[in-house]
Amino acid sequence: MLASPGDLPLSDDRSWSYEVKWDGMRVLATSSARGLRLTSRTGNDVSGRFPELVEAVPQGLPPGSVLDGEVVLFDAAGRPSFGLLAPRIQRNATTAVLRPVTFLVFDILRLGTTDVMDRPYDERRRLLEDAVDVSPRVVVPGAFDDGAGLFASTVEQGLEGVIAKRRASRYQPGVRSSDWVKVPHRSTRSHVVGGWKSRTDSPTRLASLVVGSPTGDGMLRWDGAVGSGLSEPEVAAVLGVLREIEVETSPFHAYPAPEPSREHVLHWVEPVLVVDVEHLGRTSNGLLRQPTIARMRPDLSPDDVEKGAKA
Repeated sequence: MLASPGDLPLSDDRSWSYEVKWDGMRVLATSSARGLRLTSRTGNDVSGRFPELVEAVPQGLPPGSVLDGEVVLFDAAGRPSFGLLAPRIQRNATTAVLRPVTFLVFDILRLGTTDVMDRPYDERRRLLEDAVDVSPRVVVPGAFDDGAGLFASTVEQGLEGVIAKRRASRYQPGVRSSDWVKVPHRSTRSHVVGGWKSRTDSPTRLASLVVGSPTGDGMLRWDGAVGSGLSEPEVAAVLGVLREIEVETSPFHAYPAPEPSREHVLHWVEPVLVVDVEHLGRTSNGLLRQPTIARMRPDLSPDDVEKGAKA
C-alpha cells in the first residue's frame, strides 16, 4: 500500500493516526522457521542484502506472518540516512557487521495463516504491537494522535516527514491510497543552471535542467538534473533563454563528472540563471535526491547563491 502526497489532516480530525516517514527502503518481510524473507516493492528477494535481518525473526511471531516496513541505516547522529543505505540496496552485504540496518515495522498483512488486510488500521496496529517483540534489529515505531506536533518534532530532528493514516482504513496492496497521506519535509535552496538536457530523439525539447552550486572560482559543483516542476509555458520561456546563453565548455568541475547517456544530450550554458529546487537531501554521491523545480529566480544572481541566498 502506498501513500498519496498531501497536507496534514485538520488538527481536530481524530479519525487519523500519524507515523514518522522514514528515509529507507520499503520491504515486506515473511516469517518462517528459516528466518525472514525480505521482498522489495518490485517483488525481488533482497534477503541476501540484509542478512542481519533474515536472522532477526521477532520472538513469538507465527510462521507465515507478513510485515510491512522500511529498512533503515542510522547515521552517527541517530538519523536514518538513505545515502549510507544505498550501497546495501545495490548489492549483497559484505559489511553488515560494521553497519547493521534496522527494520522499522509499521503494518501487518498476515498473522500466521490469518489474513488481516481487511481489518481497520487501528486493529492491525494492535495486532502488530502484540505480535512483534522489539529487538535491536526489528522495531515497531510509535503511532501518534497529534499530527501537527509530530510534524514539528520531525522537522526539529531532521527526519523525512510524516505519514497520516486513516484509522478505519483497510490495507490495499499496490494501491496509492488517499487513506495514507505522506507529508515530507523538503528542503528548498537556490542553485545555478549550468546546462540542460534534451532527449536524443527530441533534441529541441527541454528534458531537464542541470544545476550546480558555485565553488568560488567561477565554476560549479555538479548537483544533478531536475526534470519536473515547470509548466509548459515556463518550459518554453526557459528554453528560449537557454538557447541564447549556450556555450561550448562545461561550467562544472570535472568531478563528479556526469555519466554519459544514450538517451539524453547535454547542452552547456553560461552559469547566470538561478532556480530554486526542492529536494529530500543528497544521495551518497552528493546529488540532490528527488529534486523538483520550485521556481525560477530572476531576482538572484550566482553571486547571491554563492553567498548563501535561500528561498
